[in-house]
Amino acid sequence: MNRVERTVWRDGEFVPWDNANVHILAQSLQRGSLAFDFMSVHQAQLGVAVFRLEDHVARLFKTCSIMGLPIAYSQAELVEGCAETVRRNPGVTSLKISALIPSIEAELVPRNPRVGVFICAYDYESDILGIEEPAGSHRETVSLKVEREIVNRRPDIIPPQAKMAANYTSAMFAKWRAREEGFDEIVLLDGDGAIAEAPTSNIFLVNAEGLATPPEDKVLHGITRASVIELADALGIACHATDLAVDDLRSAREVFLTSTSVGVWPVVRIDGRPVSSGSTGPVTSRLKDALAEISRGTDPKFEHWLHYVSD
Repeated sequence: MNRVERTVWRDGEFVPWDNANVHILAQSLQRGSLAFDFMSVHQAQLGVAVFRLEDHVARLFKTCSIMGLPIAYSQAELVEGCAETVRRNPGVTSLKISALIPSIEAELVPRNPRVGVFICAYDYESDILGIEEPAGSHRETVSLKVEREIVNRRPDIIPPQAKMAANYTSAMFAKWRAREEGFDEIVLLDGDGAIAEAPTSNIFLVNAEGLATPPEDKVLHGITRASVIELADALGIACHATDLAVDDLRSAREVFLTSTSVGVWPVVRIDGRPVSSGSTGPVTSRLKDALAEISRGTDPKFEHWLHYVSD
């Protein structure tokens, strides 16, 4: 991979990409106590913009509040830190903010609980992937596996609403196995066997009543999920948050995932069986196109979702 020529916001100063490091014995690295959020950056009609920047930063603070991480910055400071990081790194498409305990620790509870914050802006293809596209990278449609061995994040351990590094470990290994079996993604069930979410995405289905998605108390409060619900209402598409069974997925007219990294991602196969006709459905296409239009800054009704960082 070529050397990445980018700068990273680290506790209020900018450092070269290769210097944005913590020690191997840093508490968050050893214990998984890192909170994060991830945003998309777009070349919109009026300039470079971050999609729903304030909402993402607010969600980071919600994670820190849930987990008791004593973050010392204000939301306004980190919003501006994110904006300035994008300004200093032309051509980026992704933005990630991490709040972590960088001190070297031996015990479970840190003696020095100071939370450091890092903000990285980058382009996934040029800065992370390099030249060669790896197996299992993003596809236009999804082949989905229902994961039946590992359940979704348990609220009595780490609530699903907290974007903590440790919250993704079990799902990572389950998705890894599914990739080896030829699937693109998995969907996790909750403790009662109802549909919950994918490891880094929310799930929707289309039935005779409109859209349906699992209720908020069982899933991560996805920013793209909330955007699609609001967008569906604007388009006159009914949306219901309700418990969903595996059979509801199998009988659905359409199924799609939502996340910052994929937007609206059509699911065309589940457990090896086609969803309806096995192609992207009309409701999914309509929502996908509408969200893309918003990201380009060409829909004035939703321009407030774009945080412009340059003209």
